[in-house]
Amino acid sequence: MAVDVIVSDTGPLISLEKLADGYGWMQQLYRQIIVPEAVAQELYQGMFSTWDTYRKHYNLGNFVSVVEISIVEPFPGYELLDIGEREAIQLAWKQHLSLLIEEEQGRQVAQTLGLKFSGLAGQILKAYREQVISSTVAQANFAELLQAGRIGKRLYVGLLDALNQPPI
Repeated sequence: MAVDVIVSDTGPLISLEKLADGYGWMQQLYRQIIVPEAVAQELYQGMFSTWDTYRKHYNLGNFVSVVEISIVEPFPGYELLDIGEREAIQLAWKQHLSLLIEEEQGRQVAQTLGLKFSGLAGQILKAYREQVISSTVAQANFAELLQAGRIGKRLYVGLLDALNQPPI
């Protein structure tokens, strides 16, 4: 049952766009995804004229909500990150929420701050383990991420292996 709210950086949402019904099964895991304004801009720029157009294209309703960050306060590793990562990490940190993030440097900063975080591949495993999606759907999602260049071959093989492991 979807009860959690999670913060996301741009990368995991771009990965979700690549998946058949990616946003659909995420709505079964989470009540809401919140993103800072910089992440929303990174998502829609280039393909859509506004955030609203993006939201309507992916039929998101209020599932993904934009939160304005007035001032990004420096934190350890701040200077290593782009604006979207900075705002997403700050939002998760200030609101004590988990974070969706895929970039290695952002993950290292999130870990330093004690944040719980995951990439989209971890969310696919979570959806499978919580019986939101089948093994077949999880495998197809991993294959789509591999084909789209969102994960590497080594991670792909490890994820397929993880699907065959009994839940912890």
